[in-house]
Amino acid sequence: MDDMDMALEALKVQIKKEIIDNYFAARCDLEEDNQALEGKVAAYRQELSHLSRLFHAFYAALGQEAAIDRIMQLFSIPDRPYYEAFQQLPPKAREDLLKGYRGWGLTAWGRSVHLVQNIYRALAAKCRSLREQYHQIEVHLRLLNEDIQKFNTSFDFGLIAAQIEAMEGGGAPIGGGLQCGEREELSTRMRFKRRKLTDEELPPPPSLPPWEAVKGQIKEILRTLSP
Repeated sequence: MDDMDMALEALKVQIKKEIIDNYFAARCDLEEDNQALEGKVAAYRQELSHLSRLFHAFYAALGQEAAIDRIMQLFSIPDRPYYEAFQQLPPKAREDLLKGYRGWGLTAWGRSVHLVQNIYRALAAKCRSLREQYHQIEVHLRLLNEDIQKFNTSFDFGLIAAQIEAMEGGGAPIGGGLQCGEREELSTRMRFKRRKLTDEELPPPPSLPPWEAVKGQIKEILRTLSP
């Protein structure tokens, strides 16, 4: 083997090494990005679990079944979030939910309205915060899947194997050789799978309008049902 052959052989080895290094570096980046997505989903679900207490406090402040039903219709929410769990709460636990919320006013009705207002504002703010988190996760998921598509296109095993075969002058790139079916199977296994998040994995948060947009209707409902 002369100097030119040795140089070409060394170049082939370097190219193969760069292909492998680039493959694993890109795959590592995707795996880290996927772990970051998992962290965001876990944090979102943790925050979402806190939403039940605010809904329970809102139901407790409304007090009457008829008021809860009409206001949920006003928000176009077909199901009352966390309501089944609220129904299981004893009266004392429902009273405790209202601690820390101020209901001021000269009359019992006025204090009741202000109590509902304070809890609703906290509930709507929490829903807005959750929707922002939800949107960020959707964007992260979309960008991750775009990167996965680029990775699978750039590092298609069949294409890489063909390139190495060409450098080897048509010889088998892997010791023992690979049949066409085996190469396709390995190519499939090496592809990075697209991420999907179902509504069960990433439950969308309720969407509530700001208090100022619905306060007149809520007050009218409470006034109509007031003893």
